Formats: sequence, structure tokens, C-alpha cells
Amino acid sequence: MNDVREFVGGALLRPEDVQEQDALRSQIAWFNRLRLVVAAGVIWLCVLETHVFNLIADPWPLYSLGAAIVLVVGIYILAFRRLARSDLRTLRRHVYLQIAVDLAILTALLHYSGGITNPLVLFYLFHAFIAALVLSVEAAVAVAFASLLLLVGLGFAEREGWLEHHPLPVGMFDLRTIAPVGLWLLVFAYASTLAFSIYFVATVLARLKRQERELLRLGRHLALSEKLASVGTLAAGVSHEINNPIGVIRNKVQILRYRVQDGDAPDKLLAELDVVDKHTRRIAQITDGLLQFSRERPFELRPLDLANLLREAEDLVRVPFRTADVSLQVSSSVPSDVVVHGSPNHLLQVLINILLNAKDASEPGSVVELSSTLAGHEVVLEVRDHGQGIPAELLEKVFDPFFTTKDVDKGTGLGLAISHGIVERHHGRIDVDSEEGRGTSFRIVLPATPASP
Repeated sequence: MNDVREFVGGALLRPEDVQEQDALRSQIAWFNRLRLVVAAGVIWLCVLETHVFNLIADPWPLYSLGAAIVLVVGIYILAFRRLARSDLRTLRRHVYLQIAVDLAILTALLHYSGGITNPLVLFYLFHAFIAALVLSVEAAVAVAFASLLLLVGLGFAEREGWLEHHPLPVGMFDLRTIAPVGLWLLVFAYASTLAFSIYFVATVLARLKRQERELLRLGRHLALSEKLASVGTLAAGVSHEINNPIGVIRNKVQILRYRVQDGDAPDKLLAELDVVDKHTRRIAQITDGLLQFSRERPFELRPLDLANLLREAEDLVRVPFRTADVSLQVSSSVPSDVVVHGSPNHLLQVLINILLNAKDASEPGSVVELSSTLAGHEVVLEVRDHGQGIPAELLEKVFDPFFTTKDVDKGTGLGLAISHGIVERHHGRIDVDSEEGRGTSFRIVLPATPASP
């Protein structure tokens, strides 16, 4: 369930290029760790073949290559922090560079341990698989072609005497006596294996990517439907909220008709028009706030106006709270010189969701508190209700997708899961405390920085 929560809460809200960037960074870090295992394996095999099976007369070139792998991996790991901040194109170029270095080292290792007659020549396949998994099928074909050239070049160079051949005395092949047809059959077998392997991997990956895109598409629809459910709740009260200004406007229009008929002075007419203008602006403010909230905005971190964010949230939930006879108290003690970076529309979605949940959990006549405070280098947005609370055995499930204690027609169980993902994208967290019979507190904790002078 935690994996599902992570998917629903985070992945479906992330742009595809950001997801690919994060996946690529994770894979590069994993490949760096894998190379350390390979370096240890090279040194261990060299010790085994030299001192146990007496297959290699001079192991020092292989020891040197094992040390070279360790050195290269060390450089990769040191450069990874800077690389992790790079864009997608730079990450891809780095993967190409890593594969090229790996192929060069593998070719050197094979040269000193039997050449293309060494069964470990099939390790060339792994780099084609890595390219298919991390980059693309086209990249896998390019890597396969490059490894095939290295294989053929090494085989012919050693057979023609351009490079010294270091055979393994295991009775498999003798490169100096093998017929040209046999050499070509060996190359053909390798090329066929490579081609079928890439086709298989490419087919599986294509299907997986199609399914992943479909899951992301459905996930985004779920996130949007949850937001629209909140919009529906808010919109249901907008008609009540704008009825009063509409009634005032209607009355003022009638008064203006009488004043025009009576020939009143322009200043009296303008006074009535000012009232009409004031109430039309109020209607525009209400509907504009709802429209702004309902639109799907791109996720972009920028300096937030916390006071305005709380004010917008208060305006949007005013009618549902009034209908439920629940009061909302808003306070802020965050200094003006503290800066929080965030996406206003997405954080507004989080606040609206938690506030509506708090309203649903509150009894008529009770109070819900919305506050913002500074705690060290973090800003805390807290929503506290004094309702019935959440049982301890259910508290750890509140962020799980589709988990809800409401009736089927009252909630989808996605709101808090999506809110959890949004806050995590802000490099923050949501904490929840609850006590049965005394209420619940949700704290949205966001990193803050002092404003630049």
C-alpha cells in the first residue's frame, strides 16, 4: 500500500521529464555500486585463475584493470553530486560516456584473458541491456554495434598477430588455429544472440512503458477528479455567497431607474453606481477564486505570499463552513522576511482538502483553526479541529489512497494521499496528531529561508 501511496501521491503529479530525470539518477547511482562489485569480481577471478587453477601466467595487467575500475567508479561517485543537479540531456551523455569506458575496460580485460574465446565475452550483452533500459532501443543498437566492432577487431587483431594473444588453457578454442569460417561463425553466434536479446528487451520495455503511461494518465485523472470534487463542494455554496450582492445590485438598478426618471443629480446616480460596482467586484472575486483553484496549473516553486494563501483558502471555504455552522479562525505569526518557495495553486489544494475534512469532522458550533508559525528553519501551516478525532489504529492509514471513513458519496479517499505527494514535492512533510474525542491536527511543514536583504 505504501508503494501505491507513493505512486498516487507523487508520481502522477510529476512531469514526465522530471520522473525520467529522477529515474536516471537512481539508475546511475545503482550502476556505480554495481561496478564496485564487478571490480571485486575481476580481482577475485584473477586470484582464482592465477593461484588456484594456474590459467594465467601474468595476472598483473588484470589486477591493474581491476584497480582502474575502482578508480573510475570513485571518480563517478565523487562527480555524482554535481551530476545529480544536471538536466536530462547531460545525464544521458554521462551514461553514454560510462558505457564507452566500460566497453573499453572490458575489451582490455578480454585481451589479457583469452580474447574472444573467453566465455565472459557475453558480458558485452549487459551494456546493450543497460542502454535499452536507461536510454532507448536506438542507443542499445548503437552499443551493440560498437561492442560487435570491438569483438571483431579484437579477434582479428589477435589472430593476425597485431596484438599478442593470451590463450586460456581450458581446451575450448585456439584462436591461432581456428579456421576463418569458425571465427565468423563465432561472431555470427554472438551477433545473433545480441540481436535477439535486444529485440526481446525492447519488446518488454515498450509494453511496460505503455502500461506506465496509461497508469500515469489514469493517476492524473484521479488527482484531477479529487480536485474537482473539492471544487464541486465549494461551488455548491457559491450561489448562496453571490445571492446577496446580486440582490443588492438588482435593488440598486431599480433605484437608478427611479432616480433617472425623477431627474436626480449625477452625484446621486454615481453613488448608486459605486455600490453596484463594489458588489460586482465581490462577485468577480468569488468566481475568479474558484476558477483559479479549479484550473490545473504547472508545478512551479516560487516565493509564496503566505498571508494571501491563507486568505484565499479562507475565502474559498467560507460558505461550506457557514452552511455547516462551523467557525474558521485564521492567524499568522510568520515574519515578513521569511521566504517559503512553493506552488500556490497546489498548496491551496492541500489546504482546501484538509480544511474541508476538518469541517466534516466538526460538530455544529465548533471552531477550526488555521495558523502559520515559524519553527526554526521551517514554516508550519496547521489545521486544527475539535471534532471526534481519528482512532489510533486508523491514524497510520490516513494517507493511504482510497482509505476513507466517510460514506461512499462523501469522499474518494484520495485527497490526503494526493496532498501528501504535493507536500513531498515541496521538500516538506505532513504530520498528523489526533486524540479521540478531542480533535485532530494536521501540520504542513515547509522549509523556509530568510529573505535576501
